[in-house]
Amino acid sequence: MKKQLIALTLACLMLVGLLTGCGGGGGSAGDDTTFSWWIYSGANSSFYTEYQENPAVQYTLTKGYGSEDKKVAFEFWAAAPGKEADNYSTMLVSGDLPDIIDEVISDPPPVMVEKGYALDITEYVERNMPNYVALVHSNDTYRKNAVVMVDGEEHYYDLKTILDAPEDVFQGFQYRRDWIVKYGTNPQTGAPFTGGYTAENDPDAWTDDVVFPSGGPDPIYISDWEWMFEIFEKAMADLGIDDSYCMSIYYPGFTWSGGLLSCFGGGVNLWYQDENGKVQFGGDQKYFRAYLECMHAWYEKGWLDQDFYQRTSDAFYQIDETAVRQGKVGMFNGEQSKLGGRMDMKDGGYTEGIFVAAAPYPINDIYGDADCQGKAPNCVMGGDLVSGGVLITPKAAEKDLDTLCAYLDQFYAEEGALIKTLGLNADQVAELSDNTFYSDYGMPNGCYFVNDEGKYEKDPILAQDSGGLGTACGFNKAPGLQLVANVDLGLADTYQASLDQWVKYPNTAFFQGSITTNMMTAEDTQTVTEIQSHALEYMTNNAVNFITGAKDITSDDDWGVWCKALAKYNYQKASDIFQPYVDQYPFA
Repeated sequence: MKKQLIALTLACLMLVGLLTGCGGGGGSAGDDTTFSWWIYSGANSSFYTEYQENPAVQYTLTKGYGSEDKKVAFEFWAAAPGKEADNYSTMLVSGDLPDIIDEVISDPPPVMVEKGYALDITEYVERNMPNYVALVHSNDTYRKNAVVMVDGEEHYYDLKTILDAPEDVFQGFQYRRDWIVKYGTNPQTGAPFTGGYTAENDPDAWTDDVVFPSGGPDPIYISDWEWMFEIFEKAMADLGIDDSYCMSIYYPGFTWSGGLLSCFGGGVNLWYQDENGKVQFGGDQKYFRAYLECMHAWYEKGWLDQDFYQRTSDAFYQIDETAVRQGKVGMFNGEQSKLGGRMDMKDGGYTEGIFVAAAPYPINDIYGDADCQGKAPNCVMGGDLVSGGVLITPKAAEKDLDTLCAYLDQFYAEEGALIKTLGLNADQVAELSDNTFYSDYGMPNGCYFVNDEGKYEKDPILAQDSGGLGTACGFNKAPGLQLVANVDLGLADTYQASLDQWVKYPNTAFFQGSITTNMMTAEDTQTVTEIQSHALEYMTNNAVNFITGAKDITSDDDWGVWCKALAKYNYQKASDIFQPYVDQYPFA
């Protein structure tokens, strides 16, 4: 039976050949420093089919590590595309574990240790990973996510990937800035705005002198958004657009994971963590009421899509896609591919000359009382500074974990972080003379250089590539420090400025993306799931009534009926269940 399970596992996995180092310090890797490593996926097969061919990996294996200057080697197991979850499950069920597991789809590290799938590696980390330990303790967010406290003592159950700044997200609110330029005026001077494209056929070659009521070139407050909506109305009237609206929203009237909903002083309308670490249910709080008051005001003025509640099949970032693509909507939630002039059909229609810019979530300065105003959004997509890394399994217990940890520690210092994030530089490529990968793809001097601003800038070939070449160049599967802040991706200034708007505020309150049912007991999971299902169903079916005016959001009687209906689902019980998990598994 065991042989059958092994065969099944290997059939589901692509076993990549043994990597051994040559040259540099140390001798060849021995059995005690040769490790099997399960990775979620390899690079695009058009670049290489075996992860051993990754030039960044090969370079690191030419060196010696640890007090004895030993070399390491790896057998990479890469899941077949589309079979990752099956591969992972089969591996755990069979018990034929690798030495190292990419924890992309694993249970939380404490759970993995408790179940016997991972080791407590504290002694090895503290003895051999000074870079990691120092980095983890340089920032409270890092420490809370990377260190597990057991009876007042710090333990390391995995090795995290640490980001030095938030990475870009794939979508966010965006608006027709070309309409602001054409139909708006300076709120301080009354002068018309000027601006436009500075080069033909370049979707990012745009400049303007737009100033918002808050005083800067980008919107900050709800009042800035309402100022935009008035301009959008002028634009649509002038263009003869009589079948559209200023802004689209998701069909329930909210997105329960946050975003715009968290701009009114609280968090989400389900559960979130307040500034004191206490779990709160937001569905009957005044913050959610202020949000609904705002949405109702916008709906009454015709600024919102009057049919939003009928678009039940639309993704929250692709609402009424036809109207958006036709250039009829002033503000919408959309992907990076809609930014700049990328939606210009060049057909003389409403997208002619379009320029789309990103907006950060706004700070409420109009609706609700003082507690609901002036607070930064706190439940947002992206903004994470710690992500999954690797687990070391009991399979490796008898191997040289000191040398392995010394090897992995290099990726938490700048040189190793560059190898992980970007790949090799010119000197490193020259050292790795037997591998011609970089030269074959036109980068004989490596994949980055230091530009005039002192930033690490990608080679132009990588900056223009969208086919996965960058992933194939670096050792992104290694845990380590992911460099973001000082890396120039080679994007146009206007495009990068838009991406920066979407990560302006960090997520500090929404924990349900990180506190998963895998962390909870079966009984707690069932209880929370049932409560959430009923509460969310009620809100999804009824919040729209406050927005459209079928129910009066300013009426204490109508709001009281709403609150009583939610209370019968016993949301406080779920709050009490969540609290110890939030305390044990901090996400921010």
